[in-house]
Amino acid sequence: MPASTPIAREIESLLKARYATPSKDESEKFIEGVQGFVSRLQMNISMQRLLLDAARLVHSLLQFQEVSIGIKDPVDGKYRYVAVVGYTKDAEDALKKSSYTYDEFISQQEFPGIRISKMLDLLIGENQPSLEKEKKCWNRPTQLASARKSSDEFTEADYLDVHMYASGTDLVGWIEVSAPKDGKMPSGQTLKRLEVFGSILTIAIQNILAR
Repeated sequence: MPASTPIAREIESLLKARYATPSKDESEKFIEGVQGFVSRLQMNISMQRLLLDAARLVHSLLQFQEVSIGIKDPVDGKYRYVAVVGYTKDAEDALKKSSYTYDEFISQQEFPGIRISKMLDLLIGENQPSLEKEKKCWNRPTQLASARKSSDEFTEADYLDVHMYASGTDLVGWIEVSAPKDGKMPSGQTLKRLEVFGSILTIAIQNILAR
């Protein structure tokens, strides 16, 4: 969805420029971490273990202090958070009680996002009508209304969704990240790495569901 406010348009321009020209520097730590994760996929692990390992890896390698991963429930088709890292107990409990239909999850009225790529949506506090309703899902709800100092600042109310599609509009799940350690919008390299990892995790989720 096109950004609708001046600050949203400024952030959209910033992130799209970064996404289009990521740094060419390769991090051995990231590559080794992903290789280790892929090697564990050969084990007969549970969905819960897979998603928790994935969330911990994103948390440690990509420097986001808050990471959650949700998937489509094969029983009722609703989308729910399964693995949560870096949240308070109250916020984690609130997240895990949340559930969404596909239409609710992609609703641009409820969750208007800045589209960075097919897989990436940035949701900023200034654009979120659902903040009050879902404030229990944040670690620091009293800071949700904090004013943004610059377009490069990642505020308490901001979060980035990595959509994991099996094919077409078949949304398998999503990775949600927030609170980067440096407090800034992610680099182009980080955005690309989130996509790579999301693609790997999509295949792993499908493999477990197919057992």
